[in-house]
Amino acid sequence: MFTHTPSQGDLSFSLLLRALRGITLWQPILVYVIAVFLGMAGLEFFAQWPGGWAGATIGMTILLISFGVGYLGSGGVLLHEARGDPLPGIIKSLRFGIRALPRLLGLLIIESLLLLGIFAVEVLGFLACKIPGVGAVLFVPIFPAIMLVNAVVFVLAIIVFNLSGPALWHGEGVGKSLRHTIAIARNKPGSILLMMLLLAALATGMGIIIAVILYIGYGMTLTAATPVLADEISRSADMFWQMLGAWSGDRVFGNGMPVQAMAANTSLYNAGLSMGMGLAGALVFILPNVVFLLGMAHIYIEALELVAPEDV
Repeated sequence: MFTHTPSQGDLSFSLLLRALRGITLWQPILVYVIAVFLGMAGLEFFAQWPGGWAGATIGMTILLISFGVGYLGSGGVLLHEARGDPLPGIIKSLRFGIRALPRLLGLLIIESLLLLGIFAVEVLGFLACKIPGVGAVLFVPIFPAIMLVNAVVFVLAIIVFNLSGPALWHGEGVGKSLRHTIAIARNKPGSILLMMLLLAALATGMGIIIAVILYIGYGMTLTAATPVLADEISRSADMFWQMLGAWSGDRVFGNGMPVQAMAANTSLYNAGLSMGMGLAGALVFILPNVVFLLGMAHIYIEALELVAPEDV
């Protein structure tokens, strides 16, 4: 049994403050980082394959899968945190993300087909407006009615799609997840959407702060390294040197330094700069995302208590 305190009557705005705790939880952050790192390594590996688009396509597929595994794995940890349960280990969380990924894909496909079905019905309604004599008369009420329906569908789709992950983190199957997310969207659309928007604003603001801090850190590091490694850094930052090392057929360049050795050194310095930027970019994405996901876990639990307390 978990120790989550049931909400009374509606969602609690205190969950926004509870979501901030996500930035202090190293387990879900590490799960996300590991999954994304493996995906980026796979993309880099297959992008080097000969054959053009095939390797890049495989690498991009691996990267997308890694984001899905990281999303599900870290989300599973965060749902345990939201419920007050002991947090699972890193390997167990990654295995959960891999197992739940087919369910997430299936759930997203079904939800997309539902939206496609609604669109098809609307098209049929507008086809009726082509009937001679009465078509123009039908268009007058049909257009504003469908406009309002689409606005409602858009709000419900945002809620259902965003709650699909938390439903799977909760250990539910595709059918139960779809039933619960639709029930929540139908019964509490206004409060759920408001909480999601506030949570997104909170995560975005935190992302901006983290980006500024990391940018300052990167600038300070570059300033400290430049007096010592000025030539190496400027050379690695110049794409001309990289292209020259790759394309030149000469064995020596300039003062007699072998081009191959120079290209290797340039590549390593460039790798260091790229890893710094890559780490900063990953943290700017992952840290606010973990805060958002913890908030979504709280939203799902509290909303589920209101519409299906027996399944919490």
